[in-house]
Amino acid sequence: MKHLKNYLYIICIIFLLSGCNAKEATLQKYAMTATDLGFDTVISFIAYTENEAKYNAYEAKVKELFTHYDQLFSKYDTYPNINNIKTINEQAGKQPVKVDKDIIDMLLVSKEYGAISNNEFDITMGAVLNIWHDHRELAETDSKNTTVPTQEALEKANTYTGWEHIQINETEQTVYIDNPNTQLDVGGVAKGYAVEKIAQKLEEMGCEHAIINGGGNIRLIGNKPESEYWSVGIQIPDFHTLSTESLISIKISESKSFVTSGDYQRFYTYKDQIIHHIIDPSTLQPARHCRSVTVVTEDSGIADMLSTALFTLSHKDGQSLLDQLKETKGIEAGAIWVYDKTQPKEDDSDAIKVNNYDIVVSKSLQDDIVYK
Repeated sequence: MKHLKNYLYIICIIFLLSGCNAKEATLQKYAMTATDLGFDTVISFIAYTENEAKYNAYEAKVKELFTHYDQLFSKYDTYPNINNIKTINEQAGKQPVKVDKDIIDMLLVSKEYGAISNNEFDITMGAVLNIWHDHRELAETDSKNTTVPTQEALEKANTYTGWEHIQINETEQTVYIDNPNTQLDVGGVAKGYAVEKIAQKLEEMGCEHAIINGGGNIRLIGNKPESEYWSVGIQIPDFHTLSTESLISIKISESKSFVTSGDYQRFYTYKDQIIHHIIDPSTLQPARHCRSVTVVTEDSGIADMLSTALFTLSHKDGQSLLDQLKETKGIEAGAIWVYDKTQPKEDDSDAIKVNNYDIVVSKSLQDDIVYK
């Protein structure tokens, strides 16, 4: 799991803040952490239940579904009797592929948020992202001989980007890519979508107090029973060390999702410059607006897509996108942007300075922030 360490970029910090009622006093805390459930990341699960048997049922479902969605959304691996994203890409220009409904649903919501974000979030950029992926893989093999792709190669690959090449037949439940060079890359949505679906399944099973952490994609279920709220910490964005401290914490007493995109998660160095994995669709280069952006909203899949989109936008344009979502779709989403001297703020927005970082917080979240 070569990228395992890079996904530990949000730290869940649980605080004991107040007493609990009689019912909640009977609940016990159970937890698990696993590195073999897929998505090339660490998965953790905490739940408060009346007994261990009930917790075990929840844990078993978490493990089952993470493995299932990892296989379903993989673009690198083939699995028996599963048509996944890799299958769709391999059949580009050849024939439609019959797929699971979850793939159809994920692609449709990705298309929707691509349009909403003016294609700042675009899963059809696979041809471009494959080029960057190959250069990053080579850098991990030989860190002394790193390279970056030419702009010419990137622009040629980008001619294959576009939803006009993706045909989704909901009735037949098929996906067809009509251009053999067009490729899907769902890395900016798959994990968040999976976490949300798993949380919804647990809620159907009766789970009332839990937290799922899918490699930094955090989804809360209900409140933390022995306190007024959960507290989720945002990690210090550090290229060189995997910090165990947080810059700030967000306090929440209801079901919410938290997803962070940052330049310190998957990267390599080329001529003393950090080359990270989040590519700006307008430049085809690593985005250079902030160090990290965290999105807080109800749905983990939406949070995942928005965090990617906002990372490729200025603070002003990112906040405008969040305002547009609230106005047109009734979706309340807030964000936290982190800057430092290597990536300073681009506007005069109010910021709090913490450990030499400037932190800008959406108005909707300001009352929930605990500064260190």
